[in-house]
Amino acid sequence: MSQNPLATIMSPKSIAMVGASNNPMKMGTFQFLNLIHSGFPGRVLCVHPSEKAVFGTPAYPSISRLPYAPDLAMLVVPTHLIPEMIEAFGQLGTRHAIVISAGFKETGTSGIALERQVIDIAKKYDLRFLGPNCMGILNMQLPLNLTAAPIMDRKGSLGLISQSGTYIAQTRSYLLKRGIRLSKAISVGNEADIDLVDALDYMGADPETRASGRYVECIRRAGEFLETAGRITRHKPIVVQYVGGTAAGARSSASHTGAMAGPDNIYDGLFAQAGIIRVDSIERVYLTGHALATQPALKGSKIAILTNSGGPGSAMATTLEGCGLEVPTLDAGLQAKIAEHLPGHASTGNPVDLTFHTDMDNISNLFPRLLMAADQIDGLLVHGIIDSGWAEMAHPVFESHVKISKKDLRRMFEIDLEKLVAMPQQYGKPLMISSFFGQEDHAVTEFQKHGIPVFDSPEMVARVMAALYQYHQIRTADRGMVAKVPSPPQIAEQTLKSGNPLDEYQAKAILRSYNIPTCREMPASSLEEALGAANTIGFPVVLKSCSAEVQHKTEQGLVHLNLQNENDVERAYLALQAKVPAPVLVCEMVAGSREVMAGMTRFPGFPPCILFGLGGIFTEALADNVVRLAPFSIEEALSQIDSIKARRLLDANRGQAPANREALAAILVALGNLAVNFPEIKEIDLNPIVITADGSPKVVDALFMR
Repeated sequence: MSQNPLATIMSPKSIAMVGASNNPMKMGTFQFLNLIHSGFPGRVLCVHPSEKAVFGTPAYPSISRLPYAPDLAMLVVPTHLIPEMIEAFGQLGTRHAIVISAGFKETGTSGIALERQVIDIAKKYDLRFLGPNCMGILNMQLPLNLTAAPIMDRKGSLGLISQSGTYIAQTRSYLLKRGIRLSKAISVGNEADIDLVDALDYMGADPETRASGRYVECIRRAGEFLETAGRITRHKPIVVQYVGGTAAGARSSASHTGAMAGPDNIYDGLFAQAGIIRVDSIERVYLTGHALATQPALKGSKIAILTNSGGPGSAMATTLEGCGLEVPTLDAGLQAKIAEHLPGHASTGNPVDLTFHTDMDNISNLFPRLLMAADQIDGLLVHGIIDSGWAEMAHPVFESHVKISKKDLRRMFEIDLEKLVAMPQQYGKPLMISSFFGQEDHAVTEFQKHGIPVFDSPEMVARVMAALYQYHQIRTADRGMVAKVPSPPQIAEQTLKSGNPLDEYQAKAILRSYNIPTCREMPASSLEEALGAANTIGFPVVLKSCSAEVQHKTEQGLVHLNLQNENDVERAYLALQAKVPAPVLVCEMVAGSREVMAGMTRFPGFPPCILFGLGGIFTEALADNVVRLAPFSIEEALSQIDSIKARRLLDANRGQAPANREALAAILVALGNLAVNFPEIKEIDLNPIVITADGSPKVVDALFMR
């Protein structure tokens, strides 16, 4: 693989700034001043047609007059100037650029043409660029800041990639207040050249980034995204917010970055298959990513709660269990050690509820140490460590009755947290804090300074701990190896060669050639043939119209079930011919009370999308289905099956044998291979797939659309 272009863009040795002036109210000037203020150690050049210098930095009248080709060009100029400037930098020898200017494909037809022109010019010179319509980059390690907001904190270990520049440029103060520190940040804008996949690959290889967050409106190279993300998430967590899954979100994304958003369930499947944690807000991207970037990996589901108040402790416990984690009762020996230091009314079970206990050393040192050292505990949540925050609130009262300054009062309340902030690394277990106080509280600032996440609600800290457990499951899951897609069977090639629509019998013949089990069936072109087929298969049977021109036969009354004898077959045959004069299909009547479905659909830019979910007549009403992108492994198919809400229906239940999940998984893998082999097939619908008495699945209806 060639070197990622972001390696140079994120760490250039020289930068040319086009669009900065001595007017401090211009966007280009904002970004130039932030570049200078960030302490960038490389050389900076300015281009301006009339200014001799920009805030003390010498300026050159044109790109061609620059003394050398800089590593990186930064363009913040009127949109119509971009093509000629990319041309000029290409001729000069510069091979990397950031285009901040907007007004391209997000604006419609003329913008699309202009963006295409820029792409063509850049390709001519092998020049790689970020944007257009982006807000720059941030590299806290260099340091380098090419955004519109100043650096406000020290370097951290959370990387950010966003299709919205706002979440890179306008959130610096927000992150500072929450102690969230970045390693790198990339605004990709319209992704005309460098896209999310390139940024994903760069962040995945960056040693300073321990976890990364994404704001996503669309993914243009879904197959490459899946491969890259799947490789990265085995050792580094990724958290994503996707916003294009509704009609309103898709409209907004198109006008914002020209993004073509996709159905929510397809993105759900992509993220699950890639091992990505999906969240529902940008706040949770930051908070979850921060915890994953700063805390040791959670290695199990057992969480201890330490609190000085019953309400927050109960809220954390309820949320944890609702997210699938455990809040186990502590063993008797550990409870006894804790009880030695507590009044009789305090609870030692878990949550450990101190309730008005005022010895802050116990909550900030002794009890956390006992809990973190316990083999039965995998992680710790603490609520109620407060010190100088009380002084801020209490000073007016104290000042009225005790002559003491606020500074002295704060000093009296402050506690030593040195031992507590070292515990995550000491014990290799995550520690997170719930507090209703902010940075007015010394304890909060100490936690933030040492990379201990602090949350302003008990429920949020519990949800983030659940995300750490989700990543533990992702990291340790057996995703299996994707087998090489086999060559298509000869029968399938011959059947599809004509290009004509397929009837149900032809469709099932293709399925059988891929070892997908179907019901026994025989086509019939006359009543005599139908009666003969019924006797050969054995009663009861099903009769259905078998015409390539007819879809959704049940809704049209073209399926007759549970025919017990020849008279039933004759009546059904005549009724079908009265409606649609066409051949019929005689099928075995497959018995089974559980029905599932599988299907294939295609979405632009994505590999074939394989669906699995509840089947039968309630498929659309219940919409309980999940997606994976083909091809995939048998292990991935098993994960897909167990991701539907009604997965317990597949277990042994009320005398029913458990569904053969391995056989179902084999159907999904084979369906994916079929879709890869034959891209001319646009949709496949296998509904229902009946789970028989012994748990085996059988496809009883199939529809192919080309």
